[in-house]
Amino acid sequence: MYIRFFLFFILFLVSAFSQTQNVEVLAKKVNKKGDVIHAKGDVVLYSQKYLITADRADYNQKTGELNLFGDITVLEGLEYSSKSGRVTLNLNSDIGSFAPLFFFENTTNLWISCQSAKTNPKYYLTKKSIASSCDVQDPDWKIDFSSGKLDKKEHFLSIYNALFYAGDVPIFYLPYFSFSTDKTRRSGLLRPRLGFGSSEGLYYMQPIYFAPSVDFDFELDPQIRTDRGVGINSTLRYADSPYSELKVQTGVFSEYAKYKKKNNLINGSHYGFELHYDRSQLFSKIFDKNYEDGLYLNFIYLNDIDYLNTKKNSAETYSKLVTSTLNYYFKKDKDYYGIYAKYYIDTAKISNSDTLQELPTLQYHRFSNPIFLDNLLYSVDLKSKNYYRKDGLNATQYELNAPFTYYFSLLDDFLHFSISENIYMTYADYSNDSNIDSYGQYYRNYHKFSVYSELSKAYDNFFHTIYLNLDYVVPSKEKRTGYFADFIPLDTEVKSLRLDLAQYFYDSQGDKRLSHTLRERYYFSNYRYKYGDLENNIKIYFSDKINFSNTLFYSFQYSKFSKIQNSLNYENDLFNASIIHTYENLPTIDTNFVTLSVSTKYYRNYNIFSSFDYDIKNSFLKSWKFGFKKRKKCWDYSIVYSENTTPQLTSSSDNSINKKGIYIMFNLYPLGSIDYTFEKETQANGVI
Repeated sequence: MYIRFFLFFILFLVSAFSQTQNVEVLAKKVNKKGDVIHAKGDVVLYSQKYLITADRADYNQKTGELNLFGDITVLEGLEYSSKSGRVTLNLNSDIGSFAPLFFFENTTNLWISCQSAKTNPKYYLTKKSIASSCDVQDPDWKIDFSSGKLDKKEHFLSIYNALFYAGDVPIFYLPYFSFSTDKTRRSGLLRPRLGFGSSEGLYYMQPIYFAPSVDFDFELDPQIRTDRGVGINSTLRYADSPYSELKVQTGVFSEYAKYKKKNNLINGSHYGFELHYDRSQLFSKIFDKNYEDGLYLNFIYLNDIDYLNTKKNSAETYSKLVTSTLNYYFKKDKDYYGIYAKYYIDTAKISNSDTLQELPTLQYHRFSNPIFLDNLLYSVDLKSKNYYRKDGLNATQYELNAPFTYYFSLLDDFLHFSISENIYMTYADYSNDSNIDSYGQYYRNYHKFSVYSELSKAYDNFFHTIYLNLDYVVPSKEKRTGYFADFIPLDTEVKSLRLDLAQYFYDSQGDKRLSHTLRERYYFSNYRYKYGDLENNIKIYFSDKINFSNTLFYSFQYSKFSKIQNSLNYENDLFNASIIHTYENLPTIDTNFVTLSVSTKYYRNYNIFSSFDYDIKNSFLKSWKFGFKKRKKCWDYSIVYSENTTPQLTSSSDNSINKKGIYIMFNLYPLGSIDYTFEKETQANGVI
């Protein structure tokens, strides 16, 4: 019986993709009276659309009417299966009835059990039903409903008089409820977001989703915060090619006058616009395969930081400095062209008229290429940088870098040498300030002598590779005239020696166990100090689960460690943890903070996690959270407690708030999820 069923299942798959209208019947006993075929005992029947097993079947070849009896299993295509005790089905019209019916949707594990049901080419219609995706015998959740309609093509279930149960306990009633039974993108309401804040009141957001085509969708997110204000955000997503992504977001949030006054906010409304576009082969596809190009655009404009803070009710924190970026490059063989731009908005300022922007930077680069000899190489790099602001000094800087390098080796390639002549020129043209020189001009060239070697050796229990490089830089001519502002970078060089070391250790299985890099530079007497920062990086792989890394910068100029960073990471199937400590101490940078994250799946069906980010220098907890997620086959829920600090634009010196909150989310497969947030907000002067 099972072999025959398997063979007929293969035939069923073949016929499902063919246009042949055919019905085949196999059973222990088969006879025919007129147009009716009577089959009894281990009946297997298949057609272009159905694969059916039953104890007994009567099939009318002329009308297509099929009557099934006993233990009946019906597979409709590759998506739906059902079991029943009595089925009437017309194979020509796809109209039939089941009594009773146990229905199973294969993609989401959703099942429906009912006393009776009808089917037609578009719908399954059920009466007095129970639905769930949990264990059939004792489901963790279920829905009891009086009638339902499952759209076969759209994979959408609509139910009436629905009573939701947790186990055997009724929870709530809905007169009507509908949801998708697969993951196909379709228009409709997404899960709502609920929350409560001590100063903002009840929070409710109801996303509305539109999916008119496979490459385009649109989402509206209206929201209300009962004690703060109302807002709406929108997101448009479009894929204009197989290798691109476009996302456009905009929104506005209007504060109630009472909340604005109480919290001393500068703006009564917060609005913004965001454009993200990432694409390769923008124009290069027009040309031959040797061309390559790519565009990355991430643009954001906002009137203050609360545009981001009010987009959604989450524990995310945002930097006060918002950066928009544009990068485009075009490359063919040895030539590279680039255009870049950066636009900054300092949200701590009321006006950004004096914020310096980089709009744009143009670059041409010629990759290393032989000239006269195979081992004599040259390259060229040209840049034009435009620094602009409405109030303050502006400048346009032009740069040229052109190294010429000769390579050779000795001792059977044991030692490698290179000699290079490096030319650098820059010119800065200033505007918007009559009190300074209108230009700055700088030229220099230097000689660079390098010797390096790459060695490797196998030992009994490990394998070792090492790379050593020594650079000797000798400046030649240098000339500087005019004025250079502090924001104009200059590529200067002084007489120096630089040592680079990189080494790696592998075990007998070929797995990396240790990596080590070291860099040090020595300056001769005509420089401000003799030694550059010592840079040392070590990473130890104790196993495939645990590793430790250390980054160490020592400043000889200030006789202290300028940067120390240590991280320890552990990960296996049940547990992962990481701790990172970063310390930096320079005239322009002074930070000391630690970040810790831990999560575990040790307890069955549970994922417990925690993280925090602590500023040691200022005794300031930037953010932390603790939570757990319970996951089972048909549902999950998460509970998270978090605290974070979020900036605000106010007219006082204290322009940040601390949010403490509990986040709860329930997810029932495939119904969807709902989340709720309760928050309490404080400022430096107390609760707001």
